[in-house]
Amino acid sequence: MNQRILVSIAYIACRLIAGKKITSLYDTAEAMEIDVKQILDAEFIREFDETHKAGHTKGRMYEYKTSTGHPIEIFIDKRNFILHIKDSAAYFIGNVHKNNICFYNHKEASHFNYEIKAWSGESDKTTAPRFAPALSPNAGLF
Repeated sequence: MNQRILVSIAYIACRLIAGKKITSLYDTAEAMEIDVKQILDAEFIREFDETHKAGHTKGRMYEYKTSTGHPIEIFIDKRNFILHIKDSAAYFIGNVHKNNICFYNHKEASHFNYEIKAWSGESDKTTAPRFAPALSPNAGLF
């Protein structure tokens, strides 16, 4: 599978689910670190982020089409997602949990697991994932 497609799926899912941009992934199967900006061109990232900010999400279903690529549909339920590349048989099912994203490619019957090494907020300042729950000072006492 094309690494650009896999990193694109990871970027889109993390952006929509966690609300933050990923900047670096660690591919556990290949034992290698992936710099997202070396795989995804700046135009794709800018275009996706601008479209995402416009709030085109309809409930839990999100549709997106790049100016150069195939349109995608992504269904999101909490941290889980199903992503389908329109006009193809390709679809992926996965989830984003803490600093991991894993998904399964049904067309090729292959599994991918990435550890998210670096997150970036709107200001490009590295931060922890937005969905990590904050504990109150009294957590676990009652």
